[in-house]
Amino acid sequence: MFIIEKPYASEFLIDTIVQNDWPVLESTAIKEAAIEEGAFDFVSSEAARDYYLKQEYPLIYSNSETAISWVLENLPKSNLSEYINFFKDKALFREQFQSIFPDFYYQTIEYSELKKINIDSIKLPVVIKPAIGFLSFGVHTVRTDKDWRSVFAQIDKEVKQAKEIYPEQVVNTSRFIIEQYVEGDEFAVDAYFDRNGEPVILNIFQHPFLDNNDVRDRIYLMSTEIMIKHMAKFGIFLREMSQVKQIKNFPMHMEIRVTENGDIIPIEVNPMRFAGWCTTDVAKYAWGINPYEYFYYQKRPDWNNILSMAGRDTFYFSMLEVPNGISNDRINGFDYDGCLANYSNISEVRYINYRKNPLFAVVFGHTASRKEIEKILSIKTQEYIK
Repeated sequence: MFIIEKPYASEFLIDTIVQNDWPVLESTAIKEAAIEEGAFDFVSSEAARDYYLKQEYPLIYSNSETAISWVLENLPKSNLSEYINFFKDKALFREQFQSIFPDFYYQTIEYSELKKINIDSIKLPVVIKPAIGFLSFGVHTVRTDKDWRSVFAQIDKEVKQAKEIYPEQVVNTSRFIIEQYVEGDEFAVDAYFDRNGEPVILNIFQHPFLDNNDVRDRIYLMSTEIMIKHMAKFGIFLREMSQVKQIKNFPMHMEIRVTENGDIIPIEVNPMRFAGWCTTDVAKYAWGINPYEYFYYQKRPDWNNILSMAGRDTFYFSMLEVPNGISNDRINGFDYDGCLANYSNISEVRYINYRKNPLFAVVFGHTASRKEIEKILSIKTQEYIK
């Protein structure tokens, strides 16, 4: 079953569901969406609950973590709910994996107590973020005492903004986690654990940043070189995760850091979905695969064949974010043409309703130029706001 929820469902996802005649949960988001009547095989909430309560490992995918609330409410004792609680709560995630990373520093603290911490008791640099979060809301790197003193005003604004946009199951700012900053390259992995508990990698993204203070989701890169270099060791790491907690029929988007020594440190795992805002769809451009079909039908990509046929360009998805601290009601427009001129080989542009969401657009494309990637990282979206 698929659960379609706000904030965004792509045409590619909708078309895939229709073509395969997959069941879709009835929801408010579906009723509000402009989807042709009769396109979906709807399942009522009651019927879905009765069916999946009998399944030891429910096979459910959602485009949005907003669907978490339905699962936790209707399938509270299921393995799926256990996985969601385990991965979504970053503090619980750290606690469970402490046996694998015994030297990794972290602590949790209530938001109301955050400002009272004695900075001398913390070994900098650290990352501060909501224990339950999404995108980069409330995420800040603190390297110096000065950073520590200045970061709270920004967090206060972002906490208020997050409460206006997301339910608490997606972003809960009542509790924060402070953890050591991991030096190294950041990656993200779209993967699922199949019915036998075996991990299946569908995509690997490299997540570059403009500088050490950048926490934006501006651009994610995928290439043959990235896949060949990292697929084997990331697969081994996923198997280590499954030894800590038996996981089956579970899609996820995992963010990790790889240190200079090659150590893999997990940053977070987003449950029930692949890359957010349907950006996982970039796999159709990079590799010619449909990640939704691979999960639903429990298929494994033939990576030897796929990579041998792939070109040498770097594919990407790029997110043009509404700058933190700018109210939507202050924005009269956005110069899309001017901003998109920073990109060369665009495959698709998805325009987002920035009055209701923290994004102006998502851009899919490819390039052979490192300079273009640096240019995209340097875009200041505030310069294109009217």
